[in-house]
Amino acid sequence: MMAKNSCIEFVLDGRYFALPLENVKEIISRPEITPLPMASKHVRGIINLRGDVIPVVDLAIRLGSSEDKVDRSEVLILVLDGLTAGVMVDSASQVAELDLGDLSEPEGNEGAGLDRSAVKGVVRHEDRLVVLLDAADILSVDREMLKRIAAENHDDRMDSQSKYETMRIVTFDLDGDNYGFRLEEVREILRYQPPVSVPDAPPFVEGVLQVRGNILPVVNLRERLRRGGELDQEKGKILVADYGDFRLGFVADAIKEVLEVPMSEVSEPPSVVRGDSNRQTVSAIVHHDDDIVTILDKDGLVDRERLREMGSEDDRAFADKEDGGGSETLVVFKVSGQPFGLPITRIKEINRVGNLSEVPGMPDFVEGVLDLRGDVIPVVSLSKRLGLKSSEGSEEDGRILVVELDDSFLGFMVDDVTGVMEVPLSHMSEPPLSMKELGRARDFVSQVARTDVEGERMVLVLSPESVLSSQEVVSARNSIS
Repeated sequence: MMAKNSCIEFVLDGRYFALPLENVKEIISRPEITPLPMASKHVRGIINLRGDVIPVVDLAIRLGSSEDKVDRSEVLILVLDGLTAGVMVDSASQVAELDLGDLSEPEGNEGAGLDRSAVKGVVRHEDRLVVLLDAADILSVDREMLKRIAAENHDDRMDSQSKYETMRIVTFDLDGDNYGFRLEEVREILRYQPPVSVPDAPPFVEGVLQVRGNILPVVNLRERLRRGGELDQEKGKILVADYGDFRLGFVADAIKEVLEVPMSEVSEPPSVVRGDSNRQTVSAIVHHDDDIVTILDKDGLVDRERLREMGSEDDRAFADKEDGGGSETLVVFKVSGQPFGLPITRIKEINRVGNLSEVPGMPDFVEGVLDLRGDVIPVVSLSKRLGLKSSEGSEEDGRILVVELDDSFLGFMVDDVTGVMEVPLSHMSEPPLSMKELGRARDFVSQVARTDVEGERMVLVLSPESVLSSQEVVSARNSIS
């Protein structure tokens, strides 16, 4: 009696293949794939499948093809021992009943260029030869890695994350894709300036900068994550991460948002994010508003010991001395061309300007209300509230800063968020008595922050409570109600 088995037959590079139907959950048209840094060579990235983040394997490369990566039209979603992954194929033709009793070893051109470990055998079906693949072997590397990561990290990470209901992240663009760091890991954000090259540095280190007397090694994320494209130096930013006794800068194309996302939108990274070095460069995957954000692991990105040596003892002593006086971390933004700042501890999140709902009877400086995951928040135009001329900047650059007051939240509409800056308290001072050119803005400024850049305008630090009086806040709440 012939041994029959239901299989999904598909085409890849003009050849016919099959996988057992029991391993194929569904077949989908190829969606947008988000690349993963430092992944295995045969892994193309991750996709969002109805809220689940799933790794996608380039089957041709997995089977031994040396061709450049090709975009296929369909993805088979495979399930094996609790691991769900997609494999890219040209087209899935049919469900076929294959006679597994006639399986034979591939000979000649039948197995040319194929990784034999992934091939169960070759069987004739109708008028063609079909190569039957082993689903377990195709995903074996990823499955083993998943088990190891789960055993090492899952319990500890879940225990840590269970203490918090949300995660705060700063997101940035890198060659058109969304990446991010946990906000608590970012000490400040600087405008890009070309670093000074350092001999014998790792290839992904652009060089070093001097920032307030400290030596800051600067890492090229494109080089580190093997991404293409070129940096627009006008929009480029450097995110400064704190490693305890030293700091590193990471170059990004542009800062996008600061978000506070619920932990329900955060998932463990797929097992494939560990590349050949077995170093994990991704700490989490965030699915937020139909976007996928890859959260980078700052410890997995670099060799801490090697980069620490780039800063001298004198530099670290200077940093310790300066930190001894304390500092304030500010989110810096522009209103009508003037830089302003707010303490980062007062900001819940930063959003792009979206659709606001107008509320009748509100002052003209209240642009409307924002629905933030069920919370209705009044949004104030700072240019109007401060009596400054409206900016002609694009709405794409505009941002809404959600600021935390005593028992409520308020949105500030600004022209552009330029970065995060750490300012020593010795560089903070009371505002001068005469600031006539700032109009009503002088009524809302609590401090002035001096920068170390020659000719740079000082940052005016706002007091959130002064922007709206308590009576105006009550009036806004009543109007919303």
